[in-house]
Amino acid sequence: MIAAANVPFYAWPQTAEVVDKIVIPGIKLDGVAWDGENIWVVTYESSPIKWQIARVGKGGALEFAFTVPVDSLDDVHNFGMSNITSDGDTLWANHWNAGLIYRFDKEGNVLKSFGVPSVNQLIPVGIAWDGEYLHVLHWSDKNLYTLDTEGGEIGKLSLKKLRPPADMGLAWDGKNFWVGSSGANRITRMTPEGEVTGFIKGPRASGGIRDLDWDGENMLVVYQQDNTIYKVHVKE
Repeated sequence: MIAAANVPFYAWPQTAEVVDKIVIPGIKLDGVAWDGENIWVVTYESSPIKWQIARVGKGGALEFAFTVPVDSLDDVHNFGMSNITSDGDTLWANHWNAGLIYRFDKEGNVLKSFGVPSVNQLIPVGIAWDGEYLHVLHWSDKNLYTLDTEGGEIGKLSLKKLRPPADMGLAWDGKNFWVGSSGANRITRMTPEGEVTGFIKGPRASGGIRDLDWDGENMLVVYQQDNTIYKVHVKE
């Protein structure tokens, strides 16, 4: 049996404010992660098409970057490497086209890659690390999968009943998951058991949430075709 998210009739909004913005000129961002010390982003350039993972320095400068093994067909359907997280020592990233999860060291070497064992070629659109396990959100079946670091499947949680639907971005704040709804421009807070306990509106006026992470104090949010990392403080 698949556990289903417990969606209440009404989920109350949380108070949130943008406390900082990091702008990276000339670069499109497709993923964001915090490793305990630094912010990392997935960057996308369209001419020529190139995907990289980069460490962000002061003022938005990219201190270091490495190219990732992704082929993207065009600038419109740029479904390549996106959604990243960190376990502190290494980086984990979703490869949309292949339906794979890659593990990189911080020099850019591929340590391993695997898919979710019980699915085939589904589109992973969110990834988070809880200190022990990986959690991967799949767009096609709206399940949140829990995996060990070898790719073994520990469990899954159905988010099919969540409204608006969870379709882009996942973060873990130490107690709860946050899942993004791109079109609705909403980020929903949810317990590990799937109980919805609140939500915030995205920090930008329009929709298009691409990825989320938690830096210990604030939510990090990036949007599709945007060059800004938003730091959002969520108040209880």
